[in-house]
Amino acid sequence: MTARIVACGIVLLVALSAAAAIDARANAEAFVAFLAVASIAYLTALHAITRQPPSLDAPPLIRPAPPGAGGPGVSRSLLFCLALALIWRIVFLAASPLVSDDVYRYIWDGRVQQIGVSPYAIAPADPTGAVLHTEATRRIDPTSAVLPSVYPPLAQRFFLLVTLVDDSAVAMTLAVLLCDLLVVALLWHWFTAAGRSRWWVLAYAWHPLVALEGAGGAHVDLLGTLLLVAAAYALAWRRSLLAAVALAGAIAVKFLPVVLLPVFWRRIRPIDAVAGTAVILLLYLPFITATGDWLPVGSLGTYVAQWRFNGPAFRWLEAGLGARGAVVVAVAAGLGVAAYMRRTRLPYDPAAWAWPLAATLSLMPAVYPWYLVWLVPFLVRPAASPPVIWPLGAWTLASTATYVVWTPFLAGEGWVLPAWVELAEYGCVAAAAIWVWRRRTTAAGGPARRPSLWGRG
Repeated sequence: MTARIVACGIVLLVALSAAAAIDARANAEAFVAFLAVASIAYLTALHAITRQPPSLDAPPLIRPAPPGAGGPGVSRSLLFCLALALIWRIVFLAASPLVSDDVYRYIWDGRVQQIGVSPYAIAPADPTGAVLHTEATRRIDPTSAVLPSVYPPLAQRFFLLVTLVDDSAVAMTLAVLLCDLLVVALLWHWFTAAGRSRWWVLAYAWHPLVALEGAGGAHVDLLGTLLLVAAAYALAWRRSLLAAVALAGAIAVKFLPVVLLPVFWRRIRPIDAVAGTAVILLLYLPFITATGDWLPVGSLGTYVAQWRFNGPAFRWLEAGLGARGAVVVAVAAGLGVAAYMRRTRLPYDPAAWAWPLAATLSLMPAVYPWYLVWLVPFLVRPAASPPVIWPLGAWTLASTATYVVWTPFLAGEGWVLPAWVELAEYGCVAAAAIWVWRRRTTAAGGPARRPSLWGRG
C-alpha cells in the first residue's frame, strides 16, 4: 500500500512539473488537463491512505490524546513523500506567478505603506503614486489598478513586512511558501501529539491547489489558512486565548473566517473574546487614523457590486435580493451552519470548520480557486464513517478547471467562463455528495447510524 502512495506522488510530481513548464495562460486547457491528472493521483493516494492498517488509520483532526500516547514511527516512505511535495513547490516557485497577478498588488500595497500612505486611500492607477511604481507593480491588472486595496489589515502588514525586506514577486512568494510549510509542520505536530497517523498530512501537503496557489501564485490566503489551523489546534487543546487571537488574525487576513464565530461560542472565555477583538482593532487603528474611516475596507463595496466569477448560486440570489442582500444571505448561511456545527460537532471535527466556510464561499459573487485553500487542511477522513467532508475535497480539486477562463480572455471575449466549466465543477461536488449520502443511508444493508468522528457510532 505504501508503494502505491509513493507511485501516486511520482505521478503528482510529473503532472505538476508539466503544468509549471507550459504557459498556463496561453495553453489553459493543457494546464487544466495536467492538474486533472494530478488530482486523480491525489485522490488515489488518499484512498490508499484510508486502507492503511488500522493502527495507522486513526482519525486525524484531532482530539488530545491520553497522556503518554504516541503516534506510529515515522517511515522513510512518508519523509520521501513530503520531500516530493517540497520539490514540486520549488518547481512552481520557479514559474510563479502562473495564473494570477495578485502578487503585484501585494507589492504595491506594501510599498505605499513604506511611505506612510494607506493602501485603502490610493489606487495603483492614481497619478500621485506614479513614483512608487516598479517594474513589478506596473503589471497590476488594469481593472483592479483603478481601485484601492481590499485586503484587511494583517494582510497589509504582511505585505509591508515582506517588501521591507525585498519588494519582489520572488520574496512575496517565498513568504507565502513559508506559511504553507508551517501549515504542514503544524498538522504534523498535531497528528504526532495526538498519536494519529501522520500519513494524513499528505491530504494537505499533496493537494494540487495548495501548491498552485501558494508557491505558484503567492496568494495571501495561505497566511490566513495557517492562522485558522492554529486556531483549530488551540481550540482542540483548550488553549482558548491562543484560539481567539489566531482566529482574529485569520479574520484580519480575509474576512471569510468570521462565519466561524459560533464554533467558539462558550468554548472560549469572555476575556479571550475581548483579546481577539482587541487584536483586530489594534491592527485597524493605523489605517483608521490615516483614512478617517471608522472601518477602512477600501474597494470592498466595488468588489461586491461588480466582481463576478464562478458563482452560480450568487447569480440566483442576486436576481431576487440584489447584490448586498445576496452577500447577507451568504454570510448568514455560514453563520447558521457554524451554529449547527457548534451544537452537533466537537471542536476537533474537521466538518465543524470546513462546512461553514464552504457554505459562505458557495454563495459568494466570486469564487476563485485560491479561496478554497482555506478548506484543504480539513480534508481528512473520520475513522469508521463515510468521508462526509469529501464533497468539499471534490470542490477544491474541480475548481482548478476555472483556469480555462484564460482562453476566452486572451481571445478578447472577456473574463467569462465557458458554460461547461461550472457544470463540471459543481457537478463533481454534487456527485460526491450523493455518493456520501448513499454510503450513509445504505451501510450494512440499511439505514446507518449517524457516524462519529471517532468511530464509536
